[in-house]
Amino acid sequence: MTGNVGSSPDLAARLIDALGAKQDELNHMARVLHENVGQVLTVVGLQLDVLRQDFSAAAPALSGRVADVQRLLEKAISDVRDLSYQLNPDIVPRSGLRYALDTLVGRMRESARGATIRFLMDSHVHLPLPAAVAMYEITARSLSNAVEHSGASLIEVVLQPLPGCVRLEVRDNGKGFDVARAMTHPAGLGLLWIHHTARKHGLALQVDSHQGKGTAVQAVYQEQPESPPEEAPDASLPGERK
Repeated sequence: MTGNVGSSPDLAARLIDALGAKQDELNHMARVLHENVGQVLTVVGLQLDVLRQDFSAAAPALSGRVADVQRLLEKAISDVRDLSYQLNPDIVPRSGLRYALDTLVGRMRESARGATIRFLMDSHVHLPLPAAVAMYEITARSLSNAVEHSGASLIEVVLQPLPGCVRLEVRDNGKGFDVARAMTHPAGLGLLWIHHTARKHGLALQVDSHQGKGTAVQAVYQEQPESPPEEAPDASLPGERK
């Protein structure tokens, strides 16, 4: 991250609010790409497939050209889908947290600059949707920070259930940083956004980092105890024996 957003908490809060509004715009664009553009391209692909089959015997050369166009169209559909996912964290409600994190980690590996990224998610992890979206956003920001700034050779993402809670940890063996200074004199909004997301969704957050000893970001969702069933009201008449 370059530049400095200053030490004013009010300024940082305003910037985060502005980012939230911008994310809403991106979410709308992603829905248009997914629901309109993506579906139109899919229908065009189906029509091309019918056309190719109709001319496969009578005009094999034309059929071959149509097949070439289909391959280009499939690439375009894939690109639209990827862009939609990148713009909108709604990938979590659409496809589930595991798929969303798999996709995120795969994308980060392509730009990891030689770092190994490991991902482990216990199959027994179950989260309500708002908490799952928050875990995804925190993972995305933490991974981006680690890949871009830590100089780490190993980055690990672990999501696991513990007694009464679910814990996310994103840790690296990079150069580390001064957490207190990063919060009061941020060079960017990554760490502030992580804290904002955790606070917004009621997650407990801990960021540990030391110069030369790497960084660990932990977010914990406390499972809510089930409310006891309400007793049915006493419908007996006065004087009746119970």
